Amino acid sequence: MNIQVTNKMLNLASLQSKMDETVFDYVDTTKNWQKAYSILDDLLHQMVNFFNQYVEKNAGELPKSNPYWVLFMDIASRLVYFNGLTHAQLIDLQDEGAKNHIVNLYKKSATCLPNAKLEQNEQFLQELTVSLQEIAPEEDRATMNVSLGCTMKECMESFYSLCKTYE
Repeated sequence: MNIQVTNKMLNLASLQSKMDETVFDYVDTTKNWQKAYSILDDLLHQMVNFFNQYVEKNAGELPKSNPYWVLFMDIASRLVYFNGLTHAQLIDLQDEGAKNHIVNLYKKSATCLPNAKLEQNEQFLQELTVSLQEIAPEEDRATMNVSLGCTMKECMESFYSLCKTYE
């Protein structure tokens, strides 16, 4: 499913809806990890491609913070997390490289989340922390907490660093 771009902006309502529907149908309900990963990975690639193109069209400048980009980064953070969660179910976590990839996605998810310390993000962050501890118990909880003080600019820089790995 392609997410529409209208007036040079990604349709975030459609993206959020598709992500929520996928998580409910294939993660929470049926545990169809392959289907969930396939859809979520496609959505993440669409988001990454949009962001890379946006930055490229703006001479390498990251977007200025406004309500659209705060929502964009909130969705991006959750999409990165759920992409990592579903991918973790499909790989051998005894493989250190694969495990490190998932750990990095979880950490990236935390650093991309704007307004992380708001109460509305508490449940998401608890779930993210539990997921991280399940596959990497050696990870210090303080490492996650340090990530949560990011400014909007830092959130976008973190996401952009992830985006560059998808090129």
